Amino acid sequence: MVRTLLGLSVSSGLEGVDATAVRVEGLGLDLTTRVVAAPRIAFPPAVRDVLRASVASPTAVPPEFLRAVADTVVFAARQALSKAAVSPRDTFAAGILEPTRPAASVPIDWPEVAERVAEQTGITTLHGFTDRDRATGGSGRPITAAADFLLFRDTTESRLLIHLGAASTVLFVPAGGTVSTAFGFEAGPGNQLLDAILFNGTRGKELPASVGKHAVQGRCLEPLLARWAEHPHLTRTPPKTVHAEAFGRSFLLAAFDAVRQLNASLPDLLCTATHLAARAIGSAGRLPVMKPDGPRRVVLSGGGVRNGFLWQLVAKQFSDSAERAEAVGVPALSRNAAAAAVLTALTCDGVAGNLPVLTGATGGRLLGHICPGDGRNWARCAAWLADQTGEYPRANRAA
Repeated sequence: MVRTLLGLSVSSGLEGVDATAVRVEGLGLDLTTRVVAAPRIAFPPAVRDVLRASVASPTAVPPEFLRAVADTVVFAARQALSKAAVSPRDTFAAGILEPTRPAASVPIDWPEVAERVAEQTGITTLHGFTDRDRATGGSGRPITAAADFLLFRDTTESRLLIHLGAASTVLFVPAGGTVSTAFGFEAGPGNQLLDAILFNGTRGKELPASVGKHAVQGRCLEPLLARWAEHPHLTRTPPKTVHAEAFGRSFLLAAFDAVRQLNASLPDLLCTATHLAARAIGSAGRLPVMKPDGPRRVVLSGGGVRNGFLWQLVAKQFSDSAERAEAVGVPALSRNAAAAAVLTALTCDGVAGNLPVLTGATGGRLLGHICPGDGRNWARCAAWLADQTGEYPRANRAA
């Protein structure tokens, strides 16, 4: 049976909402996937400004802010279905992948947003995929690893997936392997650090899209980069995740102090931080566990692909062989949204969506909270769930 699922996520730079319509065939870990539409809908300027300011300094927001966020998410969902030529009535379910960084302090009630999506589209909507993993002792990251495996696997070609998001994440998918052979972790800092440097260095006057433009005008401060290379996260053995404060406010303040002592500029600091992100990715990609016996394809996704300078530095780490995720059928900017759709399918199929060996959880679990859609859609989803989860204990086995 072919099903159409909807995936939704917020871009790492908090500029807008990514939506994908994904057609899946099969069940569980035997799914084959195809992304058929992937629009990005920008937040209204007022919403975007509140989001960016909240990351730097959490603050209360008026009720109309949440309504504007929810309206943008709903509009993005409808746009994806329209581009895929699929009606909401023919959509199986939807999933929302909430940002964990840099938006941990952003005052958005994601359960309410999910309820609004279900209410206004009539589609059963899942959210909170990381919650169950964390409840079993996991970090909740990388929560998309199993979904990424299904989206990017290939029978003849090994792939190293690099996601340039809030943090930089690497995932190795061996040719013809099973989901248990995939290995990945958060290599180091990503867009969160670069955006924070630009935001604080320009006092909010520059948008994240201009990070690369400023960084390429600077010079790499090698003494500072060498000091950063000894950061505890970078010297830890994987699997690992970037702690919320690892490259947070304290790191940022120390970085600006170092730049003043070196009589350097904001472009110099951005250039150095970009080199740090690229070298962390390169070091991760050179680990023996990330190298197959045969050829390996390096695929980049995430908001960082728009940063030409970061792209250039990452490509150099892999002999200039990196390419965008579009080359293997997944829009680079919509990888998280596509993963949200696949995680939704796994939960509906009664299959654990987390990989405990990567997140640290005590076992595999069904992920997500369910917001029922209209009567017709929910009846179909409920019947499907009941049929696929008849042998419930298998949902607690690691994927």
